[in-house]
Amino acid sequence: MPEKESSGVKTSDLTEYRKKRKRKRLYKKLVIMGIVSIAIIIVAVNFSAIIEPLRGIASRIETKTSDDVGFPIKLPGSASYSFDSFGDSFFLLTDTYLYTFGINGGQYYALRHGYSNPNRCSNTKRILLYDKDYGDFSLYNKTSVIYTASVEEKIVFASLSGSESAAIVTNSDRYSNIIYIYNGNGEWKYTRKFTDENVMNVEFSSDERYIYVSVIGVENGDIYSAVYKYDTTSESDAVWSYKLSRPSLPVKMNVANGRVRIVYDNCALSLNESDGTAVGEKEFQGTVQCCDFSSSRLSVIYLDSATNKKVMTIFDNDMTPISSRVVAPNINRIVADGVNMYIVEAGTLYGFDSETEIITEKSLNDDYVSFVKIGNSVLLLGYDSVDIEYI
Repeated sequence: MPEKESSGVKTSDLTEYRKKRKRKRLYKKLVIMGIVSIAIIIVAVNFSAIIEPLRGIASRIETKTSDDVGFPIKLPGSASYSFDSFGDSFFLLTDTYLYTFGINGGQYYALRHGYSNPNRCSNTKRILLYDKDYGDFSLYNKTSVIYTASVEEKIVFASLSGSESAAIVTNSDRYSNIIYIYNGNGEWKYTRKFTDENVMNVEFSSDERYIYVSVIGVENGDIYSAVYKYDTTSESDAVWSYKLSRPSLPVKMNVANGRVRIVYDNCALSLNESDGTAVGEKEFQGTVQCCDFSSSRLSVIYLDSATNKKVMTIFDNDMTPISSRVVAPNINRIVADGVNMYIVEAGTLYGFDSETEIITEKSLNDDYVSFVKIGNSVLLLGYDSVDIEYI
């Protein structure tokens, strides 16, 4: 007699069904793990942008002196003004207040700083405020105090990295200068002491591990200038050093694209960032009046001793001159932006390309003592207001 088929599910079908369910569960797990991994990568890459709004939230500055938005911005009464950009914002420092503004002219905050001799430096994200000849300093973003700190000695000057590290340079009875390095939370991380040399500039490497220091000293009765590279994770001597062949006073320094570029009162120098070898050097037949760096250009205005005229010269990163032209005698500020340069001359804002050909020419309605460029906007500091021009 033939066997009757079972009315239930065959064993082979049940096994296949269980395998399919197991594969689906495994697939779901892999998909979830993939999504989580992608999310972690996105957060890691954009961590600073995500966390930035939360930095200093507990110490957000709520004080304002104006709720107005727009230009011109009327200046408060003060004996002195200091003015600069940080990112897409700008700030105004007076003898009593630190003001921060958006590019729309709206005020973020007005902080009564309490410093006797306030000075500042900034990068695209932060403002470092310090009390020169005293020991206090503090770090700010556009809305908050990140930290406040102090040193025992008198502060001579300070500088910021491209991110949040700060270099505080002091003098004392025992040392000509001391450099203190602090991280973005105000925690000390490094000290370098100088006995016989005076520190003139301090700049950071892009990863903030190294600092580059320009100094002046006296040897056999003659002034000399030198540049040092230090590793902030080590107490060892300089990684490398470079000594100039002529007596020169450092004016400004910049580190970018593998080069350490320094402008002196009578020359400009480019060093290889890795080993300190000289890449290029240019001597000026006169005295430097002002200068500025972009990532690919150096703009220098110097007073030519032979003609008694001011000359603007453009260099590449290796100190190879690209072009030059004579400018008005009252020029005391130049702004480098990419491959272009900007000056205010005789009531007119001029922009030049690397060949010093005019690319922007805008008549201004007032006299201005300083200016900064943010994107396509130029903020102009006058005697009683801050105004804006679009280029």
